[in-house]
Formats: sequence, C-alpha cells, structure tokens
Amino acid sequence: MHEFFPLAAGVITALLVQRLPTAKLRLVVLVLLSTVFGAIATVISGEISVSLVFLAIDTALVLLAAGVTALLIARLQRRQTPL
Repeated sequence: MHEFFPLAAGVITALLVQRLPTAKLRLVVLVLLSTVFGAIATVISGEISVSLVFLAIDTALVLLAAGVTALLIARLQRRQTPL
C-alpha cells in the first residue's frame, strides 16, 4: 500500500507535464515534481525515520512511473495520428 502513492503520483505527474510547450521544460518539471512527490511519499509512509535511502527509492518510483506513462501517452498519440 505504501508504494501506491509514488506510482499514482508518477502517473499524475506525466499527465500534468504533457500540457507544457517544450520537451525540455517537460523534462525539468517532471524531474522536479518527481523529487517533490518522492519526498512526500517517503514522509507519508514513515520511511524517512528509517533511512534517507527510501527518499531515493520513492523518487525513483515516481520517476519510473512518470516515464512509463509519458512513453505510453506518446505511443498512443502516434497511433491515433492519421497518416
């Protein structure tokens, strides 16, 4: 259950950054939001009191979920584009 928040946050992050105008800006905002949501996930789960390593793990989970979601969105958009 503790890993649901980072995964959901990653999906939401990817959906939010799709509206930004440039790829560079999308990447920067994606990394920043992933770091913020990873920190929030670590605090929510209480893992911050165990080790700071969990901060990196949760941030990586958010980034992974956001990256996979962004790739899926791009693939779906290419598939729906008429030739």
